Amino acid sequence: MKKRQVNFELLRILCMYMIVVGHCLFHGRVTAKLGYGTVNYFLSYLVQSFSAVHVNCFVMIGGYFAVDRAFRASRLVRLWRQVAFYSILICLLYGLAFGVTGRDVVTAILPISARNYWFASVYMGLLAVMPFVGMLAVRLTRAQYRWLLAALALFFSVNHMIFRVDAYGSYTGRELPWFVFLVFLAGYIKLHTRQDRKYFWYGLAGYIAGSLLILASVYWSVETRQEDIGYFLNYNSPLALLSTASLFLCVKNMPWRESKLDGLILKAAGAAFGVYLIHDNYLIRYLVWDTFRASKVALTHWAVIYAAAAGAVVYLLCMAAELLRQRLFAFAGRKLSGTYLYRKEQELCGRIDRIFAKE
Repeated sequence: MKKRQVNFELLRILCMYMIVVGHCLFHGRVTAKLGYGTVNYFLSYLVQSFSAVHVNCFVMIGGYFAVDRAFRASRLVRLWRQVAFYSILICLLYGLAFGVTGRDVVTAILPISARNYWFASVYMGLLAVMPFVGMLAVRLTRAQYRWLLAALALFFSVNHMIFRVDAYGSYTGRELPWFVFLVFLAGYIKLHTRQDRKYFWYGLAGYIAGSLLILASVYWSVETRQEDIGYFLNYNSPLALLSTASLFLCVKNMPWRESKLDGLILKAAGAAFGVYLIHDNYLIRYLVWDTFRASKVALTHWAVIYAAAAGAVVYLLCMAAELLRQRLFAFAGRKLSGTYLYRKEQELCGRIDRIFAKE
C-alpha cells in the first residue's frame, strides 16, 4: 500500500463530507435564511469557500489513478449498475410512500441519460473518454503539457470569469470539458511533479489563501451589489481552481505513516460515491434535510454547527447502506458468474479493453 494512496482516499472522504454539508446548507435552506453580517452568515460562507474544491478534487482523484493506467470497460459497467440500483430503488420506495410520475419512472430507469444525478452523468462521459485523455497525457512533454493546461485554464476558467459566457462548453464547472481539464491537471501533478515535503506546505498555503479569497469575494460582491454573489464558488472559477490545485498538491506530498486505520479508511472511501447517490437523489434530497429540521435551526446560534453534525450523521448512515449494497452485489456476482449474460458481458468488456490495450 502506497502512503499517498491513503492520503488521496482521505481526501476523497473529506470531499464527500464537504458535499454533504454543502447540500445541508443549500437543500436544507439554511444559507437562504441567514442574514448578511451575522456570525452564521460568515460561518456558512466560510464552510462553502473552503469546500469549493470538493467536486474538482473528487474528479481529480479518479483521473490521478487512471490517467496512465490501462482502460477497463468494467468500470463503466460497475458505475452504471451502482447508479441504476439507487435510482430505481429510491424511486420505488418513494413511489410506494408518496407516489411518482411516469417521468420519474423513466428517469429512474435511465439515470445517466436523464441526468438523474448530474455528476454521475458527466463522470460516466469522462470515463468513456478517459483512455484518449491518458494516451495524450503520457505522450506530451512537460513543456507541451504546461501549454495545454494554460490554454484550457484560459478557455474554461479565466475567459468565463471575464465575459461570463459559455464560449467553450464550461459554464459552472459541471460540464464534461471541465472534467477533462481536471484529469489533465491531475495527470500533470502525477507525471511531472516530484515528491517533496515543501510542496505540502506550499499547497496548504495556496489552498488556505484561495479559500479566503473566495470568502472575500462573497462579501465584496454583496457590498458592491453584484448579481452573482457566489460566482467564485463555481467549480471553474480561477480561485476555485487555485484552491483545488493547491490542495491536491498538498495531499500528494502529505507525510503519512501506515497504520491499522488504513484498511478502514480505504473501505470508507470506497463507499463515498454511494453516499452521494443516496442522499442527493432529486426525489428525496429535500426530504432528507427536512427530516433533520435543518431549516428550522437556520436562525439559531448553532445553525452551521448543526449542519456539520447533521451532515456527519447522514454521511455515516449512507455509508453503511452503501457498504451493505457492496456486500449484496458481491454475493449476487458470485451467484451469477456462470450465467450466459455474465459471460457475454465479460466478453464485451474484454473486447473493448483490447482496443485500448498498450502494446
